Amino acid sequence: MMEPICLELIGILEEQKEKYRQLIDLSVQKQQYLINGDLADLNETTRQEESLVFQLGKLEGQREKCFARLAELGGFAENCTLKEVLPQLPQDSQKQLRQIQEDFAELMHDLTRLNKENMSLLEQSLRFVHFTVESISQHSKPLYNAEKEVKVEQLNNILDKKV
Repeated sequence: MMEPICLELIGILEEQKEKYRQLIDLSVQKQQYLINGDLADLNETTRQEESLVFQLGKLEGQREKCFARLAELGGFAENCTLKEVLPQLPQDSQKQLRQIQEDFAELMHDLTRLNKENMSLLEQSLRFVHFTVESISQHSKPLYNAEKEVKVEQLNNILDKKV
């Protein structure tokens, strides 16, 4: 009786694992786009990530419902954990679910590391932009004189500035 629900749960978890692998691949791509300053590809990657996160949310809802059915069938509390339910499941399912747990731990570790690295790259980019804006604004003087004529020498200084 538990076997079909276990198989459904395993299927959902395998789908989630695949989505997380795709998120990791996108995070690696994102890292290169951040390094290269490729905003168009960075935006596209972010849209793809949003889509995956949405899909993962749907799968998580399915997983929760499936797990609740499994817990109910086994006589467990609704908020029980897989660790509590695992010993009551068929051996084959136990083995698969333990492997999935290990895989998820590794995936989450990798995703967390990549997200931290990408956050650091974003912070560096923001500091650079802030520095650039500050440099330009500190050296800027009004470009117009009292007669509302453009001061050409000031305009040339801004345009010739190297960042």
